[in-house]
Amino acid sequence: MASSSSRIAELATAVATHTQLINIYLAEKGLPQPSFDGNGTVDFNLPPELEQSRLAAIEATQELNDLLQGPRDLIFNHDQNQILYLKFISHFNIAKEVPLDGEISFRDLASKVGVDSSALTRILRLGMTRRIFNELRPGVISHSAASKLIAADSRVADWVTCSANEMWPAAQHTTDALVKWPSASEPNQTGFSLANNTSDSFYVELEKEPERARRFGGAMSFFTTGPGYSLQHLSKGYPWSSLGAATVVDIGGSHGDVAFELARSFPDLRLIVQDLPKVIAGANQQSGLNVEFMEHDFFSEQPAKGADVYIFRWILHNWPDSYCMRILKALVGALKAGSKVIVMDLVLPPAGSLPNYLDRKLRTLDVTMLAIANSHERDLDEWKDLFTQADQRFGFKSFTHPPGSNLSILEFAWDA
Repeated sequence: MASSSSRIAELATAVATHTQLINIYLAEKGLPQPSFDGNGTVDFNLPPELEQSRLAAIEATQELNDLLQGPRDLIFNHDQNQILYLKFISHFNIAKEVPLDGEISFRDLASKVGVDSSALTRILRLGMTRRIFNELRPGVISHSAASKLIAADSRVADWVTCSANEMWPAAQHTTDALVKWPSASEPNQTGFSLANNTSDSFYVELEKEPERARRFGGAMSFFTTGPGYSLQHLSKGYPWSSLGAATVVDIGGSHGDVAFELARSFPDLRLIVQDLPKVIAGANQQSGLNVEFMEHDFFSEQPAKGADVYIFRWILHNWPDSYCMRILKALVGALKAGSKVIVMDLVLPPAGSLPNYLDRKLRTLDVTMLAIANSHERDLDEWKDLFTQADQRFGFKSFTHPPGSNLSILEFAWDA
């Protein structure tokens, strides 16, 4: 194994090599350089090979940073206040109160939002160390690229608020929940449950307050925006055309985005979208597409009998194993010989097989599901075991990870 001294040299070379490639491309194309300035670019839109260089530079930079900190600072630099300033910015709508292309003094900003000037200044200056807002002149605040994004994009603002108001309190109480309910098996016995003093599950609790539910929807819209969650990964990542005039049921399909994508690409398919009555009531049919909507609770017996394909796209990761098995068992009575069940969801790679910065993101998602629902992200073997435990007649057929997708496609077939 290489020594730390040789490793830091390797990492420094990697950072220099990959950033130089990006720098040359941006210069040749006359594109703006990365900047923390309020008018800094939001998306680089690099070609695929340079996107790989960007990710490689991030990976090398993070490892180099961690190595040079040493073990003491790796521990000490865990910042318990990182969410504090985000919650403050969200609660007092600070991003909107700072002029989009102007500036305001800390004192005047504090007066506008009705909070102590010293406290506001100290909290926002902490945020500035994370590149949120700028203080280009003493005592005066203006937008950085990040804070401007919060002000300009309501979905980003929803993400910040949801992180601060929902996920942070849930995370704080997760250890307490595991002390109280060590089996971690029920969706209403979580850190979120304790934080909200509720016996209802995450989604039921949010639905009690329409604005809270809307905000979570906006946060998820921001989270899933981008090429990694494109519906084309499903439409192009599975051989739908080979099915011919098949019936496909999208279980928990919300307002039908998946079905509409498939119907546009494969007009011979008959698509059925299932969800709870309130969700279906808010759906809008698109003319000319072979898509229909059906009210259905996936814990109840499946009413669409004998379909060729049943889809669960990003549904099962929301539920503990025992609940997923209930969902799958409720489907069994509708299956015919050869019926396929397509799962599009996150498939965790083996621990340590990914670059650390990617592994951190995946493990964060996994623990978030624990904190809010006692559910979890699953690796391939766990997905296979889940279906086998639900019913041994589910046969695993294939696993595909479409290039550029954050989600994978698993295919199971029913052996009657």
